[in-house]
Amino acid sequence: MIRRILTSRLLIPLVVIAVVGYVALMVMYDVIYIDFPSMMEDQPSIDHQEGPRRLPPEDSVPLTRPEYLDDPQSLENPVAADEVSLQRGEILFGLHCAVCHGPTGRGDGPVVEFWAEGVRRPADLTSEHISQYPDGTLYRIITQGIGRMPPLRENLTERQRWDVINYLRTLQP
Repeated sequence: MIRRILTSRLLIPLVVIAVVGYVALMVMYDVIYIDFPSMMEDQPSIDHQEGPRRLPPEDSVPLTRPEYLDDPQSLENPVAADEVSLQRGEILFGLHCAVCHGPTGRGDGPVVEFWAEGVRRPADLTSEHISQYPDGTLYRIITQGIGRMPPLRENLTERQRWDVINYLRTLQP
């Protein structure tokens, strides 16, 4: 009996407090309203070319002229342009470069005919402009890529890149 009295004395005030609190929360719902975004249209969006611009990922293909093209200090070619190097370079050029640059390096490879109009064509590797580049600059371009040209550091070892450069020099006038 005492237990029943204590239970009813505690239970009734707790129920009253709970009901009053529930009603107070229902009234104040619009006052203390917290919006939890759950739809995609409620998320912030950034338009194309709108800031803040993030830095490009490490090892990405540069879209602008790399700084090392203007740097007079360049790497020295450690591989002599002997018969073995030129043969290896010709084979590697045919496998990795001729698809875009063509078998003679004039930028007329077989895939170029499928490119859309107005798209920048591969470089003519026999041009005077390219022949003025030091070997170190060509090495860096092959390693890191430039424009639409992908980096070939994963496809070619250091020695193979130098062999390709030695062969490329034989294509130039």
